[in-house]
Amino acid sequence: MKVPIEWLKDFVNINIKADELASLLTMAGLETSVSAGNFLEVDILPNRGDCQSVLGVSREVCAVTGAKSKTSKTKIKEIKEKISSYLRVDVRDKKLCPRYMARVIKNVKIKESPQWLKERLESCGIRSINNVVDVTNYILLGYGQPMHAFDADKLQSLSGSFKQIIVRRASDCEPFKTLDGGEHKLTRDMLVIADLERIVAIAGVMGGKNTEVSDSTTTIVLESAYFNPLSISKTSKETKLRTESSARFEKAVDWNMVGRALDLGAQLIAELGNGDVLSGIIDIAEKRSAPKILDLRFSRLEQLLGIKIFPEVAVKILRRLGFKIIKKDNKKLKVEVPSFRISDIEREIDLIEEISRINGYDKILTTMPTFIKKSLGDDTLDKVSYIKEILAGSGLYEVQTFSIVDPNNADGSALKISNPMTSEASVMRTDIISGLLKVISHNIRHQINDIRIYEVGKIFMPGTPHQEKDIIAGAITFPKSSYFDVKGIVENLLYEFVDCFYVSSVNNNLLHPNESGEIKDIGWFGLLHPEVSKKWNFRQDIFVFQLDLTALFLAKKEKRYSKLPRFPKVERDLAMFVSSNSSHQKIVDLIKKFGGEFLEEVELFDIYKNSRAYRLSFRDKNSTLTDDIVNEKFNTIQKALEEHLGVEIRR
Repeated sequence: MKVPIEWLKDFVNINIKADELASLLTMAGLETSVSAGNFLEVDILPNRGDCQSVLGVSREVCAVTGAKSKTSKTKIKEIKEKISSYLRVDVRDKKLCPRYMARVIKNVKIKESPQWLKERLESCGIRSINNVVDVTNYILLGYGQPMHAFDADKLQSLSGSFKQIIVRRASDCEPFKTLDGGEHKLTRDMLVIADLERIVAIAGVMGGKNTEVSDSTTTIVLESAYFNPLSISKTSKETKLRTESSARFEKAVDWNMVGRALDLGAQLIAELGNGDVLSGIIDIAEKRSAPKILDLRFSRLEQLLGIKIFPEVAVKILRRLGFKIIKKDNKKLKVEVPSFRISDIEREIDLIEEISRINGYDKILTTMPTFIKKSLGDDTLDKVSYIKEILAGSGLYEVQTFSIVDPNNADGSALKISNPMTSEASVMRTDIISGLLKVISHNIRHQINDIRIYEVGKIFMPGTPHQEKDIIAGAITFPKSSYFDVKGIVENLLYEFVDCFYVSSVNNNLLHPNESGEIKDIGWFGLLHPEVSKKWNFRQDIFVFQLDLTALFLAKKEKRYSKLPRFPKVERDLAMFVSSNSSHQKIVDLIKKFGGEFLEEVELFDIYKNSRAYRLSFRDKNSTLTDDIVNEKFNTIQKALEEHLGVEIRR
């Protein structure tokens, strides 16, 4: 938001350079820069609707500089004619319009605004229209209260009687033409301002062409209101009308400013248009709840910030920000939240944040953590929770499928239930994958093709007695998913619980023979076999994994800690054509055997038909490796692979 510094001086006594002021505001959480022409460019946070005006920014200026704010009272000269004899207002939905106020100004002369007003508006990028409309825009920018001026003579009324405004919901598909000429079909969820026959404004968003102030206007109905923020936000989005008014109403305006702004607007219109303000004011309002009172404990303030802030400093900061101190003792404050901060100050922690940002975040000392994170304990539930965190970090979502399944989709030896509810659910499952494939099939039928799921549960193996196993199983499918995705997920889990593991080929009818792997005694993973995919009518690759949790937890990993490496690693990529009997594990074992003491890691990073590519990492803990040493070991590895496994090195 653009804030002219000269306008800011109408609200606060400041004598400080613009760049210094911008720096202070930024340090207090209101990011501000200085632009050409003596303006502040202020980025308003989503929860700080109270700062969407020059007055709102001036409050922040008072807080960060200690400057005194300027206050002024509005004095309205009213004529004898009463507003009640001219205008009636009927608010039919007080939930969407908790407060509606209006004044009437007669004998107004529509003309060009004075130079000072035009300059104020134009400095903020608002085009001057006429003295009446300019006043409403001036108050919106200066005080944050949107207002609307109706040409009273264009409001429909019963013959010879008073004018009437009705605040109601629109009818479905009710047509309305806005000031910008747009045609809209409204819905019953939208609040509108209407007369006896038609809509004259979309509440809080934009007025209508039918009651627009023109050069011939002589009588003004001036509206100021508090509209439900959520209602205005929805209406603005649905009508695609994003206005300065809606931007303020949807973040909640200051309840107390509604009347103050109306009086100021009526006074200015009367002064600039030589008009007469009718006596009285229309104010239809719901009963307000009691002021919001919060406790602020000094002990909690110090505990959270980690520094001592004296009570008198906290009181001074809160008062600068407009808070009222109701009661103070040695332990706490009772603080009344100002009306313009009701929407974002809700708890004690909010008061602490206000004190902290004004006192200065730079005064909070930087300290190291005073605790050490515990290693994973032996408790099984803790370990399962940890596994779930790892899988969530890999983008998987947890699901639950039934343990009792259809015998037609289960192993023939599955345990039967003695008293099943239905024949379709009469045996205990022997695997979890089938349930996950059912979930994937359901989602694919509903055009969801990016699916990453897992389940932790039991399987029930036949025997005397039967066995129950705790299993974690998962299934993934998404565009460009590959064997490496499921392999990476499984390895991430294994690295947390197992010191050393080997991936070997697997003989499993569920999996593709060339894109699968097994970790002895723990589990398996890979691409679903084409025949199984065909049975499920899958047209995309499905990758699955299943691990025995008991076996995984028994393979206890000993935590080892070492210094961070001081010297860089050297990498070499090794590509080769392999025969069908050269398994991945055989290749890795041979590389490690001939790699020597400096070989740190072997990573398979590419597979295409009979071609594989590995990345070898070498590092000396005591010095930087030279190319000669690395090349010697690399050549030894290549020669060993050719001689022992018959691979063809791609050079």
